[in-house]
Amino acid sequence: MCEVRQERWGALVSKLMRVQVTPAAGSEEEAALITTLTGLCMCYPSPRLLQDHQQIQCVVEKCVSHIFEPHGALVRHSAQLLASLLRCPFTPHLSGTTTAQLLAWLGEALRHQGGKEGQIDTVYQLLRALAAILRNTSNPAQKVYLSLAGGRGSLTQTLECNSAWLNKVMAIQCLHLLTYVGPEVVTEARQRGEEIFPAEVVGSIQRIVIVVVQQEPPHPSQCTHRLYLHLMASALSVLYNLVVCAPGLVLGNSIVSACRPFAFYGLPGYSHGDLVDRCPTPPMDFPSTQDSDSNSRNYTNRNRRKRLRRKRAQPSRSTPDCNRGVVGAPLGGLAVGGVGLGLRGAPPATDLANISLKPEWTKGRGLGQTEIQGNKPVSPLPSSSEGEEVQETNRAAEPQVSSETDFSDIEGGGDKETALMARVRQCSLQAINAVIDKVGKQHKFSYWPPLMCQSPSLMTCVLRDPALLVRMAALQVINTFLLDSSKVLTLAVERSSEGKSSYTTLGHQLGVSLRELHRCLALALISEKFPSALVRTLKTIELLVENVNYSKLQPGLLSKLVTHVKYFMRYKETVVRANAFSVMVSVLMIKPQVEELRDLLLRYQTPALTAPPAVLPPPSMEEELPGEEEEEEESDTNLKKEMEKLNLLSEGEEEGSSGGEKTMVSWLVGRCVDSLLALDHEAVRGIYIQVQLQSLKVLSALVSEHLTLILPSLPLIQRVITVCSEAVQEPIQSSPLPLPARHPYHTPAHHRDLQARMIWDGGDGGDASFTSPDPGVVVEHTYTLLGCLLGAVKTDLERKSESSLNLTQAQQLWLWTLQGPLQVLLTQAASGHTGDTTKGTPTQADQTERHQPVSWRQREGTDSTDDAEDSVKQVVAVATVLSHFSPEVFESLGEVWAGRVISTVHWLVTHPEAELRLAGVRAMAIMVGFPGVVANPGSLALLHATVEAACDLLVQRDANVNRDRLLASWALANVSSVFELYKDSWEGSEHFGSREVLSQEMLGRVLEVGLRACLDKDKIRPHGVRCIGNFASFLQPQQVAHPALAPLVTQTVDTLVACASTGSNMKTRWNACHALGNIMSSGRLSIATAPWRGQVFTTLGCLVESFKNYKVRIQACSALCSMTGRQEYGSDYLGVWKALLRGLDNAQNIVDYQEIRHRDELINQICQGICQLCVHLTLADAGTLCELLQVHQDMAGPLMQKAYLSLPPERSGHALQAQHRVKELIGCDALTEAQQQALLILENLTAPATNT
Repeated sequence: MCEVRQERWGALVSKLMRVQVTPAAGSEEEAALITTLTGLCMCYPSPRLLQDHQQIQCVVEKCVSHIFEPHGALVRHSAQLLASLLRCPFTPHLSGTTTAQLLAWLGEALRHQGGKEGQIDTVYQLLRALAAILRNTSNPAQKVYLSLAGGRGSLTQTLECNSAWLNKVMAIQCLHLLTYVGPEVVTEARQRGEEIFPAEVVGSIQRIVIVVVQQEPPHPSQCTHRLYLHLMASALSVLYNLVVCAPGLVLGNSIVSACRPFAFYGLPGYSHGDLVDRCPTPPMDFPSTQDSDSNSRNYTNRNRRKRLRRKRAQPSRSTPDCNRGVVGAPLGGLAVGGVGLGLRGAPPATDLANISLKPEWTKGRGLGQTEIQGNKPVSPLPSSSEGEEVQETNRAAEPQVSSETDFSDIEGGGDKETALMARVRQCSLQAINAVIDKVGKQHKFSYWPPLMCQSPSLMTCVLRDPALLVRMAALQVINTFLLDSSKVLTLAVERSSEGKSSYTTLGHQLGVSLRELHRCLALALISEKFPSALVRTLKTIELLVENVNYSKLQPGLLSKLVTHVKYFMRYKETVVRANAFSVMVSVLMIKPQVEELRDLLLRYQTPALTAPPAVLPPPSMEEELPGEEEEEEESDTNLKKEMEKLNLLSEGEEEGSSGGEKTMVSWLVGRCVDSLLALDHEAVRGIYIQVQLQSLKVLSALVSEHLTLILPSLPLIQRVITVCSEAVQEPIQSSPLPLPARHPYHTPAHHRDLQARMIWDGGDGGDASFTSPDPGVVVEHTYTLLGCLLGAVKTDLERKSESSLNLTQAQQLWLWTLQGPLQVLLTQAASGHTGDTTKGTPTQADQTERHQPVSWRQREGTDSTDDAEDSVKQVVAVATVLSHFSPEVFESLGEVWAGRVISTVHWLVTHPEAELRLAGVRAMAIMVGFPGVVANPGSLALLHATVEAACDLLVQRDANVNRDRLLASWALANVSSVFELYKDSWEGSEHFGSREVLSQEMLGRVLEVGLRACLDKDKIRPHGVRCIGNFASFLQPQQVAHPALAPLVTQTVDTLVACASTGSNMKTRWNACHALGNIMSSGRLSIATAPWRGQVFTTLGCLVESFKNYKVRIQACSALCSMTGRQEYGSDYLGVWKALLRGLDNAQNIVDYQEIRHRDELINQICQGICQLCVHLTLADAGTLCELLQVHQDMAGPLMQKAYLSLPPERSGHALQAQHRVKELIGCDALTEAQQQALLILENLTAPATNT
């Protein structure tokens, strides 16, 4: 049979190739040619007939040759054959020339045949062939885009004319394939700044597709519902492709308006006809709730309350309800049982006070992987991640061929139609998300009202859509809104019930919508079963908490979120559990802190027996506590067993350890301890690296932001730090590890019992297959936790009287740190071993390795090829802890511990590993000014080593990342600011000879490195400016005269002047002015004879007069008036007076409204500078200043009086000196008239003000 068909195929191909001219219309040759083409179409399904690739290409070229003219009668048969050949999976890839010729012929034929009546089948065959060739064509030429989709393109004309719906679907499919390009093409075009599509093509496609999307659905007799769904899905995908590939050419408002109705297509309770916006978007009525039933708008307020009560009585979203509302829905989407999601009244099953607080996953087992896969849409959008996935997606985007149409239902039944409607909703949400993402964070909130405030909203999709991927797509749109939105969401406020206004402000709209979003996300969290959707919901909650300013909103939002999120900190899926911990981190890090969060952390605390509570905890709060709700449901034994498996501590142990005192803080600490210190191997199965890291982050957030509340649980946190830090340092002992040194706080009995049970037992669960694959990261985060704890203690001590800790307690905590977690670093520094990271002698380590089981963390680290790199990272994490010392605590440690710490820092600074040197330089930069460090005998050697190490890190610019250079420049600037403190130690040392702390060579090298840093990145320049300014002010006159340093000093001043006068980095300009002030006020350089004096005065004077940044003007004024004598001003004395008086006059002219907060300080600083100039005044200067003072006396008088009243006593010394100097000059004999007038004006300006 195959041989017969092969012979027939060959004969028909030979017959087709013999045709050389176009046959006449109606002739026998034309009929024979039609018979040949029909026969070839009937032979194409056989794979063996298509092995001759050259023959197939010849057939294709023949079909588009001059014989088959685009406007002839044989177009339909030729197009049918082309579609049959190109759609077959065995057809070979055509050459570029043939493809271009084929696209041109199909476009021309479609343009001629599309406008003719009665050519529906011809147009359909042409579109089938065009779709087939576009599927296999990547990145067509520009002329192809213009010929197919331009203003007069063939596909555009096909959609504009009144063609059949099947042809419209095929034309949209062609546009979908035409507008999709690979991700590599998009990336390359963005890098080059080129457009992928011509602007004409983008405008044409956008216009015609939006028209197709917004037109009324056809009658079922004209177009089936499934065909219409395919049309909408493809049209929405085209809009998505346009937004991704040409974001600057699309109209975001039009696309969002067209896509929004289809985000709810097929949902029960929402009529598509009511949602389609035929006109521009109507104004939003935010305070009121819109209903799907248009007749309800005429109801009275009394009837509205009745309808709200009926809404609350409606059943919640469930699979049977959704199926009843979707399967039998007609094409127009009639409204079936249910109503819209309002903003005032609670939607169905969203009244959180009337439903069980138990999450959905605790009511039954989650669906398996096969059920999850069953929720996938029929045809997702083209992916932009991998090339292979792109091809598969493109094939799925177009339905398969069948005997009837290309869009017939293969599977049959209502499930197929439900999946298609879900795909339409998903495509709509993806297009909306693309628009919001491309428009930028400054303009994306213009789409917030129609998508988040009007009913139905995106929250409707999250709560009521039965398709998993649609719910995730809606959450992704909300995530895009919330990402980097803190500046806009901080405007959100909530009006109290008492205050009423005639209009609704933007802040109130945001506040109401944010409260609704909190409520809906809490409901979605407890009603969701799929782990992927739970993860997306938790990420949305995390973004919401990070960007909302809760201090401006009414309390209650955080309590509901935490109540529901904490359930999932014991979820069976690790990724869900990790994201729940991450949400808690965001909650704990809320800034500014709100009282609700503190009350939430102190909740569940049992009151003391001596004083009965005025208000008992509500029963609902007792229900919210995980582990207690299960005891009330005795019949649900399966649920109890599942919860016991999830709890790493059994219920009896947890209740026994509470000791009658339970707070949210202790509960959080307990959950983190469960994740970090497991009891048995069954519990360890669900613990992975993500949960452990997030648990450490939760503890870090607790100790850094809520130290006062965490103090009772501090011994337990110390236990966690001890065990986790020793994980890679020594193997697990078979006997319980000794408890660390106790913190001097009172340790409750339940904490002591819990600590005793937290000890690792090597005999019960030490199997490496059940635990974390990357212990090094856990160790690094453990020392980060320790650093947060010590940093919080340091911050708490700085509050003096308000501190919750005293110096003795902080000292004991640091002694525990040095004797425990940091002991390994101190031991390495003392022994001088650079590669050993284990405690004990090598002999003991070898004996332990032979006779005891190796820790799972050690086993993984030993097998890793990056063991050395991981070891360095861990030592860096340990060394970073030393940067949290405070001066008082360091001095209280005593000479022995202070010497060991300084020796350790010196070992780090001189280490051959760059990362360790950087950690040592950072620690020394913080401790360099401590009195205990300065007085230590080894501080001078450490100072020299630090300067050398910082210079080495800055010199190797190409070999170091910006972070290293930034840290090294900052450290060098800090060290250079305290050189004066080390002069006494240097003079008393045995090396004292040159009477200088640093040698000439070292000073020259530091200046060279600092000058290079001033030309580095914007973040490094301010530190480079500080560095060269500090070193230049530290130089002695004989050093400045040295031939090697003199050019560097001149270059330093020139660089500082350039940095102060140019550039957009205000921090650099401020530091440059500060550095110039240090140089001129040091008194070590001869300013009077310096060649650069006039340039410095001119630059600073221009800044004081009219610079836009007031902080820079303040610092420039301070530097300008920092001279120690009149001779240093020289001839620039009058110019300095002019700059100050003009700057005082211009201080009222504020260009940027943000500078108004610095205006008073600028006025005070200029007035103080005028007093400093008066101190150096002479009679000759008074005569010269007479005219200038007469011009500005009316302006300067009130401001000087105001500044005198506002200046604190410590800053009024110059004013008193100025008064004394002016009175002294007035008492001189033989004053000229100009001198006398000037002195009288200055007397009035500097006279003490009287507070009337």
